[in-house]
Amino acid sequence: MMKTLSILFVFLGLLIGHDANGQSSLDLKLQSQSKSASGDFVIQHVDENWEPSRTAIIVCDVWDYHHCFNAVERLNEMAPRMNEVLSDARRRGVTIIHSPSGCVDFYANSLARKRAIQAPVAANLPKEIGAWCYSIPAEEEAEYPVDQSDGGEDDDPEEHAAWAAKLELLGRDPKRPWQRQLDTIVIDDSVDYITDQGDEVWNVLESKNIDNVILLGVHTNMCVLGRPFGLRRMAKNGKNVVLMRDMTDSMYNPKMWPYVSHFEGNRRVISHIERYVCPTITGDQIIGGTPFRFEGDE
Repeated sequence: MMKTLSILFVFLGLLIGHDANGQSSLDLKLQSQSKSASGDFVIQHVDENWEPSRTAIIVCDVWDYHHCFNAVERLNEMAPRMNEVLSDARRRGVTIIHSPSGCVDFYANSLARKRAIQAPVAANLPKEIGAWCYSIPAEEEAEYPVDQSDGGEDDDPEEHAAWAAKLELLGRDPKRPWQRQLDTIVIDDSVDYITDQGDEVWNVLESKNIDNVILLGVHTNMCVLGRPFGLRRMAKNGKNVVLMRDMTDSMYNPKMWPYVSHFEGNRRVISHIERYVCPTITGDQIIGGTPFRFEGDE
């Protein structure tokens, strides 16, 4: 009798937290901000349960090198945790789309690249899905939170010069040194997709009946927001899109307005997204533990 009960409890345990396909569900707490009666923004949380088979994670521009030394250092610090998130999400049945813009030719012979190209053309391709999106109507009332007109590099000048010299020795263009995705991020050629094209991303999503999209990667205030597969395009075209706010980083130089630390500038960009573009989540909601935080972020 006891043995029978033990087997039953194990069976029930396997069922709990799994959807009809046997995939572990994603229990997420979506964070957004809305104006109160006083005019102040108030943080709100909504609990949602996403079916993995109808969810995708887009890995935005996690390049192997970058012209900003500090940006490279921060990405290298974050990347191992990012790969943990992707690995666990993949195991649960989430579709992983790697989008290292300008570098997909490196993967021309990979199954993941061919899989993206071969996805059936969607009947509902949105207008301008192949173009950058610099703003959406909801942002028109907002003041953008940081001045990124200098490109956002926050390197010490001497450190930056040394980094540029190193890139040249490596045979890289110091202004555009990226050639592939950072190899810390595993690409599973048997199931993943590789594309930096908005229409191809959309084709993948539609061919797999994916409504829920998570963006992670860099840089929040530029590529993550504006790429053809970025937050604005996904939100504008009706996807349930969220930013994984602890798995991203901005290009912001503290010497520019609003003259705050780099990490505070990043938080202000995330706050802007929560107010005007889409909700955010954190990686620990998938893999457990606590949200990632950069070592220098106090």
